[in-house]
Amino acid sequence: MEKKVCLDSDISIEIIKKTEKGITFINLVGESEAYISTISQFELLLRKHNIEPVERFIRDLNILPFTDTCARKAAELLKELQSKGESVDIRDLFIAATAITNNCALATLNTKHFKKVPGIRLVQF
Repeated sequence: MEKKVCLDSDISIEIIKKTEKGITFINLVGESEAYISTISQFELLLRKHNIEPVERFIRDLNILPFTDTCARKAAELLKELQSKGESVDIRDLFIAATAITNNCALATLNTKHFKKVPGIRLVQF
């Protein structure tokens, strides 16, 4: 299993809600270091109700900021995708760039979009 795992907001929601998918994921990653990007943090904080479980969840994770290095990686990835006629949602691109820059595998339920991103390592579950 990957040593460092960056959680996308979709799998984070499953963990927060303690769904079967969330529990399965937690059992799968075991001793891996868990991270969340500031982009996923933003997405989770958009919740209008019942925000306390989100706040508790975020408190327990390592936060990966979207830095200058991440911005440069995102621009590089976008140019490469565009040269192939591909596209990815900009927030997903920022999350992917943050994971790649920090040498993390990305845990997401949205593999359809992220698998297009060159250099991304996805957690399979």
